[in-house]
Amino acid sequence: MEDDDMILKKRDKKTKIKRAEEAPSEEEIINEMEFESTECPKCRKKKVISWTEQTRASDEPPTRFYKCMECSYTWREYS
Repeated sequence: MEDDDMILKKRDKKTKIKRAEEAPSEEEIINEMEFESTECPKCRKKKVISWTEQTRASDEPPTRFYKCMECSYTWREYS
């Protein structure tokens, strides 16, 4: 039984390493993102990305986050 456990642990470790190697880099993810026409409130540039996260209860609307790719300012908007 111990041998089976060790084999499974090694297989899991190899799988995690393989997934990490195949994962896109942060730069690749940013290049594939669509930029918003939203203006950054700090620097007034329009190179802004956005994403949503469920930060409150599931019956509440998700929160939209924005990040300026010029000055790195991040802000959120509640629906």
